[in-house]
Formats: sequence, structure tokens, C-alpha cells
Amino acid sequence: MQTVLSSKRSVNVATKTGLWLLLAVTAGAVLAALFDLVTTLAWAFSGGTKITLPSLGVSTAAGSGANVLGPEVYGIGPGTSIELVVQHIPGDALALNVTASILGTLATIIVCLAIMVVSWRLARSVPFARSVTHTMAYVGGLLVLIGVVRPVLEGLGKLSIVNSLDNVLTVDSPIGQGSLDHYIVNSIDLLPIVLGVTLLLLTAVFAKGAQLQHDTEGLV
Repeated sequence: MQTVLSSKRSVNVATKTGLWLLLAVTAGAVLAALFDLVTTLAWAFSGGTKITLPSLGVSTAAGSGANVLGPEVYGIGPGTSIELVVQHIPGDALALNVTASILGTLATIIVCLAIMVVSWRLARSVPFARSVTHTMAYVGGLLVLIGVVRPVLEGLGKLSIVNSLDNVLTVDSPIGQGSLDHYIVNSIDLLPIVLGVTLLLLTAVFAKGAQLQHDTEGLV
């Protein structure tokens, strides 16, 4: 009997230690996301931003293929896509692309905060209140909304930025000139939508469990 209790206590300690570590790691991820948000805003105030576009296979190294597009364009990283650092672009294009970036960072922060709340309550053995269930529903809905709206804004921003660049249609250009739907599809990130739907499903499960518990307590 004493061995069983000791084993349970060890499992309990290990579980709580894991939850506290998860809480710490998630808090670090939130700080990193906030730093990325501040950096994005700082770039925006200086008139610069970053976009990721499909590559045509031309060298994407800075100073080679990318500078064909204009003196304020720099390419970063090889592969099937090219990340451009652009400056002095039209204000509407800058606003659209920065807003899309902020929404992406916001989705990361929201997910991390939700994990932190769950980890905090589980580590302290605090039962879930009805307000937490409602909050999870709001967070899930917000994530789905961000997952739908962000690609549209980013696609509009990419189209506007590409149209403002020089020599996009030349042979030496590392990128092509696509349509709006092409850039929207290229910007889709399913993770916020999947996480949002998952949270909504978990909310429904928790709500049903709370109702069953309430009905059971009423029978006692």
C-alpha cells in the first residue's frame, strides 16, 4: 500500500514538474513573439517590411537576383520561396502586409496564453471554471477568424508590393507576377484554423462534461 502511494506521489510530482516546465517554455515563446511583434512594428515605422514569395529558381542571394527588383530589395534564403526585405513601398501595401504579420504573431500569442492558463490551473490543481470554458470558445473562434482573414490581407499586400517593384517580368527576376488568388493561397497557414477548431471541440467536450457532473451531483 505504501509503495502504491509512493508511486502515485512520484507520478504527481513528475506531472506537476512537466506542467511548470511547459508553462515556462510557453512564457518564453510569448516573449519571443512579442519581440518579433516589436521588430515588425519598428520596421513598419521605418517604411520596411518582409514578404515571402514563390521563387522562379533564379539565385535569391542578396546582391544577385533580388536587386533586379529595385535598389531597396534584398533577398534572403534559397529554395522554392524567396523572402524579400523591401522599403519605401506604397503605404497601403505596407499596412496590409504589416497587419497580416501582426495577426500571425497574435495567433501565436493567443495559443501560448491558452496553454499557459491550462498548465497553470493543472499544476495548481485548480478546477476549470465556466469562465475558462467560455474564454476557450472565444479564443477558438478568434483563431479561426485570424486563419481566414490573414491570408486575404497578406495576399492583397503581396500583390500590391509586387506591382510596385521594378523589372518583375524580366528574365533575371527571381519572382513572377501572380494573381490575387495565387498570393492568397500561397499565404494560407492552416495551423490557426486547426487549433481554433480543436479548441472549439474541447470547449464542447468540457461543457458537456460539466453538465453531466452537475446532473450527477443533483442525483446525490
